[in-house]
Amino acid sequence: MAIEEDPRVSIAYLPGGVRVEIRPLVRKAGTRRQLLALAAVILLAALFGGARLGTSWEAGLRKGDFSDLPLPVLIALSLSIGVSTPLALLGLSALAFGEETIEVDGEAITIRTTAFERTRAQIVRRGDLECWRQTFWPLPPWWTWSVQRLAARAGGRLHPLAGAASPKEKRAIGLALARATQKPLIADFGRVIEN
Repeated sequence: MAIEEDPRVSIAYLPGGVRVEIRPLVRKAGTRRQLLALAAVILLAALFGGARLGTSWEAGLRKGDFSDLPLPVLIALSLSIGVSTPLALLGLSALAFGEETIEVDGEAITIRTTAFERTRAQIVRRGDLECWRQTFWPLPPWWTWSVQRLAARAGGRLHPLAGAASPKEKRAIGLALARATQKPLIADFGRVIEN
């Protein structure tokens, strides 16, 4: 007998609002394996790159001449591997375990994002809401897995939400929020997104 799991993104319509829950990616075994494989690829690439840079450092220091790979380039590459690898793994773990809840009621929109056992709550007054934005502009959280972002535009500011959702899920979430608030879902360059 197969046990069906709840969907990762659930949208519940309530009287006067909507509640969106985005559950962690690690809930499914297949996704856990994919995330582990991706982390292994990142680590292997960093080890391979570090080994190659290590031989360049050794050769340059031994000869006292960095003509094969100029010293500024060697320093920049070493820093990029040393900084980007831990940040990539940190972002991957935040994506894997991150959760989010978006609640819209008669007075406010509450966005709760949980990552690394810390919950950040953001409240936007419903009267201040101008529209919902689906954009390619970079918005926090930086660990999101897609280039496309979803945000509430209020008071001239974009308030990001649904960071761990896929682009298809973000569109469904944006349309549900637009229906619940009677505010449009707008893409970049002002195009209104409908079903």
